[in-house]
Amino acid sequence: MHSSHSIRLKVLLLVTAIALTAQPAIASSEGHFDRTLTVSGPVSLTVATGSGEIHVSPGDTNSVVVHARVRAGGWFSGGSADDRVKQIVDNPPIEQSGNVIRIGKNQDWHWGNNISIDYEVTTPRQTSLNASTGSGGVRANGLTGDFKATSGSGDLNIDAMTGYGNVSTGSGSIHMKDLSGAAKLDTGSGDIELTQSTRADAQARTGSGTIRIRNAQNGVRAHTGSGDLEVSGTPNAEWHLETGSGSIDVSPTSGSKFTLNASSGSGGIHSDQPLTMQGSLDKHHVQGTVNGGGPTVYVETGSGSVHIH
Repeated sequence: MHSSHSIRLKVLLLVTAIALTAQPAIASSEGHFDRTLTVSGPVSLTVATGSGEIHVSPGDTNSVVVHARVRAGGWFSGGSADDRVKQIVDNPPIEQSGNVIRIGKNQDWHWGNNISIDYEVTTPRQTSLNASTGSGGVRANGLTGDFKATSGSGDLNIDAMTGYGNVSTGSGSIHMKDLSGAAKLDTGSGDIELTQSTRADAQARTGSGTIRIRNAQNGVRAHTGSGDLEVSGTPNAEWHLETGSGSIDVSPTSGSKFTLNASSGSGGIHSDQPLTMQGSLDKHHVQGTVNGGGPTVYVETGSGSVHIH
């Protein structure tokens, strides 16, 4: 009995040792690479990473400079983390065709989900940008050209850009300041803040979060499923402001001429502006003109108050 028990114990220990030996090892490694690319004239720049941060800013007029941080971690069944990092550092995912430059690739090529690459890039001010990350944030500032920024889960911070902007994130906030151009902003769950510096249209949508648009000077379309809306500026074109549940504050610039069409399912409608009423009096639906009327400002909330400052 004793001998049989001893044999079974030895077999069990041997099987366990073999199983542990067959398991991939948890490892982590980090590396860096730097590249300087010569360009002449406006640049078309694409930066993509499966997991990591992206920061793009203006630099020298004749070069695109790339600083990258590569990290590998987690389970690897074939090759070590050091090997994975060395492979990327020795062969950076950068392609150039004249002034068209691609940095990184979606899902970081074939290296798997355990690879993360952060990119910090300087580029000539005249650059059209397409930046995307699966999980991480995007920061961009000071460029002249149309731009697109997307993230699966991360914040987007865009400052002092000139051109049409199309930015979206699955779960994160969007902060955009001093934009000279039209913009389309979309997030599944997060806040949106936009400050415009020129007369251009703005579209903003969030599933759940607050939207703040400042210095709007043309058409505005803003929708949030659940959250407040705050919009200030001059309605030189129609504004469509809607929230499923939340308050809406509208602050037109002094002397603005517009027509108000506001409704609230459950909440009051208040106007600090002298309002020439149209139609019958209804506490949940107000129509009227301000300073003789102009483009219509449509305001609607399912449950919340409306305030025209």
